[in-house]
Amino acid sequence: MILKPLLSATLRISVCRHGAPGPSPVVVAANHASHLDTPLILQALPGGPRRTAVGAAADYFYASRLRSAGVRLLFNTFPVRRPARPTGPRAAHGDRADADRLLTAGWNLLLFPEGTRSRDGLLGDFRRGAAALCLRHGVPCLPVGVTGTHHAMPRGRRWPRPGRPPVVVHLGAPLTPAPAEDAQAFTGRVAAAVRALIACPLGEQQ
Repeated sequence: MILKPLLSATLRISVCRHGAPGPSPVVVAANHASHLDTPLILQALPGGPRRTAVGAAADYFYASRLRSAGVRLLFNTFPVRRPARPTGPRAAHGDRADADRLLTAGWNLLLFPEGTRSRDGLLGDFRRGAAALCLRHGVPCLPVGVTGTHHAMPRGRRWPRPGRPPVVVHLGAPLTPAPAEDAQAFTGRVAAAVRALIACPLGEQQ
């Protein structure tokens, strides 16, 4: 990733793996507190950003041709069409056709089920879209917890704070929906896993 040297120069990055990577494709579900989350998670995933597409808010990242071209080039994004106040499955995974097409083609998807960046760094409610994708396609969900990014570059900042603040990416063990589990129940399990990753110690660093 072309951003990797820049991230390493401005942040102290730790990656902690808390389970085996599991099969591919997967839906990666992560907390969201900063614009730093996406590049850090892509860098930390097994195999790096290859064959991983990122759901990006259409109303923000696709509001101009220049910005949309930039995020497509840097992060291989597809637009997430979210309402002003995200509710229901569409707010979590955005354009269903794009997500379905990418998963069918074997791509991993990186999604932020909170629907937007946290304003206070705390974990918000998870929407059901990521879980629904897993159920519909029979693929696992990889929970990811990211800590330190809200302090390093919260909303309103365009560059990380000076002093190379520490950030940690926790990669969890893949979760597979149970045979009778619905999207709401699976969402609860995914959210609990992400919450546990955020709260856990560093663990095994890679």
